[in-house]
Amino acid sequence: MTAQPRFSVVTIVRDGETHLAEAVASVRDQSVEDWELHIVDDGSIDGTLDLATRLAEEDSERIHVHRHPQGENRGMSASRNLGLRHATGEFVTWLDHDDRFLPRKLETLHETLDRCPEAVAAIGPCRRWWSWGSPEGRDEDQTIPSVEADRLLRPPGLLPMFLENPRAVPLAPLVRRRPLVAMGGHVERFRGMYEDQAFLARLMFRHPVIVIPDVLHLYRQHESSCVARTHRSGLDIRTRRRFLHWLAMEFETCGPRDETLRRAIARATRATRSWRLRRWQRIIINLRSKNVAH
Repeated sequence: MTAQPRFSVVTIVRDGETHLAEAVASVRDQSVEDWELHIVDDGSIDGTLDLATRLAEEDSERIHVHRHPQGENRGMSASRNLGLRHATGEFVTWLDHDDRFLPRKLETLHETLDRCPEAVAAIGPCRRWWSWGSPEGRDEDQTIPSVEADRLLRPPGLLPMFLENPRAVPLAPLVRRRPLVAMGGHVERFRGMYEDQAFLARLMFRHPVIVIPDVLHLYRQHESSCVARTHRSGLDIRTRRRFLHWLAMEFETCGPRDETLRRAIARATRATRSWRLRRWQRIIINLRSKNVAH
């Protein structure tokens, strides 16, 4: 490996000892070797930190472990930014502790950016990974509709599509580090759900991106994920409303002067007005489901 790696991978984790080693193995299995991995522990109280430390000791030149001061829990965006501050590679990407890279993820995205030097980031669809827990689980490859593969997208990039279909939001682009740092990284007010969409909106308001058709990322589906927990709590619509209010302000600050997009943000925000009622409906449905199960 060279003194300065080409790729920096940031993995954030909180109480994730069950799947962390598998995620790290998927980085070590990459078809390229000039990477570094920054594991950021976000206040774990299980054996995660000990496991991360052992994994780093096995490959001390490339794997590094970081914590917030006093081992605090500061949320997903702040943890990603901590990893970014330690990153030294020319390119940065992210791998959640319960997901996996397919072996050519780094190589393929890098080749894409090499072909398109104007793009600041390359991104592709993920696979919703159900089969990890059961052979009967049916995996689902994400589709990114209405986007031509290998096409450069100027601001606002994929953002209009995200507003119409949140399930189409892709994961973990490969981003050139210097413009990533210059734009401020992740939006730290988002500690959990919608932190990825806020980051992608910040990126796509400012920089051109390129989309590829290859599925290179396994997105593990399970009941303890941040998204699943937020949906069970009934707070997913309120969280979306907070994101849309932030997005409207971001649009006014740095977004393209696009009235169609402005109207789309306003329309999506209006659709979240009854979040309190829908939260209670969701809670009641969950309680009834539990009673039936018992």
